[in-house]
Amino acid sequence: MPFQKPTLQEDVDRIEQDMKTRIDGASSLLRRSILRVLARIYAGAVHLLYGYLEFIKNQLFATNADTEYLELHGSEYGISRKSATNATGIVVVTGTAGILVPAGTQLESPDGKIYETVADATIGGVGLVNVSVISVEFGYEVNQSAAVILTFISPIIGVTTTATIDLNGLTGGVDEENDDDLRDRILQRKRFPPYGGTENDYEQWALEIPGVTRAWAIPGHCGAGTVGFAFVKDNDTSIIPDATEKAEVYDYLVSHVDLLTGKTVGIPVTAENGLIMIDASLLSINMTILLSPNNTTTRANVTGAIEDLILMEGGPGEVLYLSSIYSAVVQSGGVVAAKVIDPVTDLGIPTTKIPVIGTITYGDYV
Repeated sequence: MPFQKPTLQEDVDRIEQDMKTRIDGASSLLRRSILRVLARIYAGAVHLLYGYLEFIKNQLFATNADTEYLELHGSEYGISRKSATNATGIVVVTGTAGILVPAGTQLESPDGKIYETVADATIGGVGLVNVSVISVEFGYEVNQSAAVILTFISPIIGVTTTATIDLNGLTGGVDEENDDDLRDRILQRKRFPPYGGTENDYEQWALEIPGVTRAWAIPGHCGAGTVGFAFVKDNDTSIIPDATEKAEVYDYLVSHVDLLTGKTVGIPVTAENGLIMIDASLLSINMTILLSPNNTTTRANVTGAIEDLILMEGGPGEVLYLSSIYSAVVQSGGVVAAKVIDPVTDLGIPTTKIPVIGTITYGDYV
């Protein structure tokens, strides 16, 4: 049985009992006696030490470690927290031909985010120029959709006071990796040490890249000697990566510097020609489920459980087992009884598909 830290009152009671048995005349401690006061003082000190020992015990394992010690666990394996990144993209600036828009010129979005021009740009003969910008702040919130209007903080004579984000939007902004995601990567590294190019090596390398949240390596994707690779960015507007993002991950898998050793690592040289970045698309998973009780709360709980199940077990080339769906449904909060009408069997996910929750039709369990 694991050791249970005593409560403060239990510490007080134990010390008082020791005093009663070991000090002559202390068999009955008066309420305001010096011994009773001392018992509480000693108990407070002992309780504080118990608390510190419990804290240290938790820091010994990455499973429970707090932020500072979690990062220390990661540093032993060369795993560091993924940093937040800026958003970048193109804005269209209009004005008089020949007017210079200097590098470092700042623009503001309707939601108060600040962006700076990356390099000098001169308005062309048609009265406009495409200007590269980068966000001053970091994180997902600095990403912007196409056609959003930015306003120059300091207007430039001869230049329209606003600029329009082009069709690709401003993208690439990523929040700093949180403790839970960092913990998952550290535990995965402990459980599956590198072996010079296994499926897990491919996946863990990809997860080191800011924004990448899930990844799958599929041996034999296009025959012997090939490896298909897919990944998603769950926090982006579209979780499916574009060509630039796939190229970034491909290059990183082929060769990158290991933070622990400072050595260049990557997939085996002989495997490079067989590495295929999969052009994946979304696959909506629709379901029909009968619930008792069939109310707003149970439906929300079941929907959340199925979303979690798809995130954990639903990937290209994987199988979403009917038993797992049932388990997720019946273990949801408030569910007394349930029946899954559709699907009727295990769902095999094609290697080119990323499953997402579709339409869930609920009915009364009778």
